[in-house]
Amino acid sequence: MSRQPFGSPGPRDPREARGFRDVAPEAVLLGGAGAAILLQLADPRVGRGVAEHSDFARQPLGRLWATLDYVYAVALGGPQLRGAQVAHVSAAHDPVHGEAVGGRPAYDAHDDDARLWVAMTLAWAGTRTWEAVLGPLPREAQDRVVVGYGALASSLGVPRERWFGDRAAFDAEFERRVAGLRVSDDALAVSRELLAAKAAPLWLRALMPAARLATAALLPASVRAQFGLAYGPGRDRLFRAIVGGLGAVYPRLPAGLRQAPAWWRLEVQARSLGLTRRAAPRRRASRAPAPHLSFKSTRGFRWS
Repeated sequence: MSRQPFGSPGPRDPREARGFRDVAPEAVLLGGAGAAILLQLADPRVGRGVAEHSDFARQPLGRLWATLDYVYAVALGGPQLRGAQVAHVSAAHDPVHGEAVGGRPAYDAHDDDARLWVAMTLAWAGTRTWEAVLGPLPREAQDRVVVGYGALASSLGVPRERWFGDRAAFDAEFERRVAGLRVSDDALAVSRELLAAKAAPLWLRALMPAARLATAALLPASVRAQFGLAYGPGRDRLFRAIVGGLGAVYPRLPAGLRQAPAWWRLEVQARSLGLTRRAAPRRRASRAPAPHLSFKSTRGFRWS
């Protein structure tokens, strides 16, 4: 297996990924962002909390980066960065709670079950997007990826034993939960505003037709129908043609390009926290557990 030197935690070819740290920085996962968000909204507790406390439909990029910053920090960051992100997310969740009223459920962003569901949506959308573009990983790698995603929940206090030991256990629980999802009026209103992206920058609005197509294609059919997203044979053929072309090109891109958003966001976080820079030795990326991030230049992170 060929390795990518400097700043890459995984193999040169993403299809040789072995676990969560290999998968997490790959930009291809961004294609599942819309599906993950709508799955979160489909839980009435989360949908109401977002409707009453979040502005991500009006500031989609800011909210997307906030989520990705947490994922990247937990998956790839050192202790300082992880700790800072966990503290930031926890503080942001403090005011997000409300009592049941008028048939609408109570909600609390610190609720372990709600946090578990949010982490599950990120894991499911990420793996589904990966498999649509690059095909499935070997079963052992799938299990390691699923186990690794559990850190997104446990870092916020969800007991580790509530996560899943393998892909089969995860899939079974995910399917059970999806069968019980009921899209509320709150969730429907937020999803329409989000997918319209009227407040987004022009370049992002130009990408929204592709984002809406990917969101509809990746969602479970029952959830897609509840959100009223059209998806027939013609759109399915278009989606398959797009991901087929992407799947042929993406593995051939340099790892530094494929993973650029992750390393950029990690550098932005580190700068905002005033973390100390230190030179990293020029050596090939290792597989040492729980690697730390460090800098050699403003061009990005390197392993140490």
